[in-house]
Amino acid sequence: MRVRPYEHTHLPALLDLVNLHLTAVVPGWALPEAFLAEHLTRNTGEFVTDPWVVERATLCALEGHRMLAAAHLLRYGAGSEVGEHLRDVGEIAWLVFLPDRDDAAAELLSRVREKLASWRVARLQAYGAGLPKLPLLGIPETWAHVALALDTAGYQPAHKGHRGALHGGRLDGVPAPGGPPVPGMIVRRTGGQFGMRFSALLGGEELGWCECVADLDRGGTLPALRGWAQLSEVYVAEGWRNRRIGSWLVGAAADWLRLCRRDRVILVVDEDDEEAGAGRFYRRFGWDVLAREVRSWFRGTA
Repeated sequence: MRVRPYEHTHLPALLDLVNLHLTAVVPGWALPEAFLAEHLTRNTGEFVTDPWVVERATLCALEGHRMLAAAHLLRYGAGSEVGEHLRDVGEIAWLVFLPDRDDAAAELLSRVREKLASWRVARLQAYGAGLPKLPLLGIPETWAHVALALDTAGYQPAHKGHRGALHGGRLDGVPAPGGPPVPGMIVRRTGGQFGMRFSALLGGEELGWCECVADLDRGGTLPALRGWAQLSEVYVAEGWRNRRIGSWLVGAAADWLRLCRRDRVILVVDEDDEEAGAGRFYRRFGWDVLAREVRSWFRGTA
């Protein structure tokens, strides 16, 4: 076994290892070679934070031609243009390894620590699943081996506020929206911050909205995600909740997504929102929890 910097000849084996982890969370999800290769040099899905990255490195643990483990590292700049939460931070953007090769993970993380120390960053963090353009943000419970390896290496999981649940299911369980839940209320479709926005308006006032992303397959560049959409945000103003407005907006969004030839949906529910009842709300449509995840792990220094 040896740990080496990533080379292009490693790409097929690295792809197999990454996709092994993805399909353990969402059945059939996978990245193509070209997409993963581009991600190693830039992450176009992170249009805010990726420009702050000043150095990248991918380390691979190999046994012959077999990929045992891999980690993708980022170093963020120390200038004032970098957000305070990432200023002068070294990050394990993602870590994957074969579940029965804890030895490879330990050796890889030792080399990761050396690399991060050479960058002389002020603070370390790990996300574990910062893969491009996917709703999966943290380390899901199906990657228990990754969480254990980080814990053994001295990383501590973030507390409440950095945890969530990945829900998913089919759109055929969502009924048509029907008439407005409040007399005189209309729904308006516009472009939103995260995708297409469906707003509930009453007398010109926006009392709720639902945003969704239909193009998770990025125009066919991610063929394994064809048919999937993402529900990115649902909100109803206080004083107007429990009046069927949220269900009405989700129904309007689902109708539009079906016209877009989408039949499955994925969404991330923060821990606080789930405790407040969001999980029960989404289960009405048949969208169950696919995995729970911890998004951030921290370590003081290298």
